[in-house]
Amino acid sequence: MINIKIGGPQATVELKARKALDGSLLITDHKKIDIAVVPGSMKVTTFPKTTSSEDVYEFQNRLLEMLADEGVVDRASIQGGNVFRSLEGVIYESDAVNPLQAAVYVIAEFIEVEYKHEQISDDYEKGLEDMYTHPTDRDSTEYGEVPQQADKGSMRPGYYYMPLRNRY
Repeated sequence: MINIKIGGPQATVELKARKALDGSLLITDHKKIDIAVVPGSMKVTTFPKTTSSEDVYEFQNRLLEMLADEGVVDRASIQGGNVFRSLEGVIYESDAVNPLQAAVYVIAEFIEVEYKHEQISDDYEKGLEDMYTHPTDRDSTEYGEVPQQADKGSMRPGYYYMPLRNRY
């Protein structure tokens, strides 16, 4: 006789996360931001990493907009948090599905998409740096290859360009 069990998890995700003393789930997978899912207040809060030196608002905004587009977070509730440079949104209540699990699932999707974009961006920056630090023979000249001339370029010596000189 074969027994078939129907049910179980519909999806599983793997994240670098830890549980805080207050029950919050702190997700640290993203390179630029940390994400907290707070079950007590039903909020998703994002914080910049302490090592982040650039503006991370765009990453935070994209996450909360994705959560709102997927119907997990109320778009009208997205606002700055009470911690400097934090952004938060309120998770919708639901009886059909566990809203916290839905939020964690969409956050995992966001991290996966952002990881791919970050890889492309990092590869581009590395290629650009290599282009400037190790140019090909076609893109570089040896010292002395370009002959010297008295006037070079578009700026003539002694001539001062003033576009508003003849205007009142």
